[in-house]
Amino acid sequence: MRSRAISAVWAAIGTILIFSPLIGLAADSLKAEQIYVQKLTDPQPNWLVVNDPNFLGNMDSKVLLMDVESSQMLGMLSTGAWRNAVELSPNRDLVYSPETYYSRGTRGERKDVLTIYELETLSPLGEIEIPPKRGSGAAHRAYSGISLDGRFVYVFNVTPAMSVSVIDVVKQTFVEEISIDGCAMVYPTGNFSFLSLCGNGRVRHTKLSHSGKLMESFFSDQIFDPMEDPLTEKAARVGGTWYFVSFHGKVVEVDASDEGVSETREWNALSKREVKKGWRPGGGQLLAAHETGTLYLSLNRKGVDSHKLPGERIRAYSIKDQRKIFDIRPAEPVINLAVSVGESPILVASTQGPTIFVHSAMDGRYLRQLRGPLLGTGVLQFIE
Repeated sequence: MRSRAISAVWAAIGTILIFSPLIGLAADSLKAEQIYVQKLTDPQPNWLVVNDPNFLGNMDSKVLLMDVESSQMLGMLSTGAWRNAVELSPNRDLVYSPETYYSRGTRGERKDVLTIYELETLSPLGEIEIPPKRGSGAAHRAYSGISLDGRFVYVFNVTPAMSVSVIDVVKQTFVEEISIDGCAMVYPTGNFSFLSLCGNGRVRHTKLSHSGKLMESFFSDQIFDPMEDPLTEKAARVGGTWYFVSFHGKVVEVDASDEGVSETREWNALSKREVKKGWRPGGGQLLAAHETGTLYLSLNRKGVDSHKLPGERIRAYSIKDQRKIFDIRPAEPVINLAVSVGESPILVASTQGPTIFVHSAMDGRYLRQLRGPLLGTGVLQFIE
């Protein structure tokens, strides 16, 4: 047995020696791989930013960029702890991402920054240090915002005192922290102002100087009853109008600009009969709005206090006529909505798992589905 084993070894060595010149020849013909960065094309309306909070490891959350038409992932950003939303420059060449890091990974000195990424390569260009107070939790669109002209990015803070950090991304400097005590979130209303939703049933309008410093801050008239039918903080915007929805399905429209809140209106998205049957707005990012004047709302039939539960139905409304246009019944309950711009808009709706349903925003027709993060998505944002 031993002699056979030795013979086999020598036979193998002989084979290697015979073919070694060929191996060397093949190695000589191999060329060194050149490292490069793949560049993206110009931004497309069907590009979708999928925020991945990474709930099992939220100290290492991510942002995915996906092509809805081809169902392909185009790239990814690693964005620190507790992912929320990103902001995009007006010409869509830069991404601004509020991020949190700790010196020891999960502990140690905290540092919050606004990181600037180049969209073409998804590479970081720089970062601006901001107060280490960035509010976070379940992914939410209104934790940050950007002025209409793209100069100022606003980041909501909670310690639990509530304030907003103003960052000048043109000069790449932190400008000022502004107190919005009693109010929360950021809803930009022009080049130098933003709204916040308040616990007293009003909205606060905060106006800035041309340098980004606080000029004045004041409350609107009461627009909802926080005890009887509070508004959810999940809102959508078309032009100068922000759309909020109450726990019982009342839509509140707030027209605002740098000059202040000019008008508010309200109408019922649900009939009394539907409310009695248990229908309520529900989900995470439960509202989306299109420039044609269509509002999309996620609804469930779980009754009182179901505003955080997934939607069993997506309803499209004509804002002008304040009436239902059509209903979508997704194959699974959904939590987050987003709609693209343009003449043939796309409506996307994510489940609590990896599935993202894609529908025509014009008639609700099912088109396809995407595979997102395994544990579900946070905020959905179209590039355009």
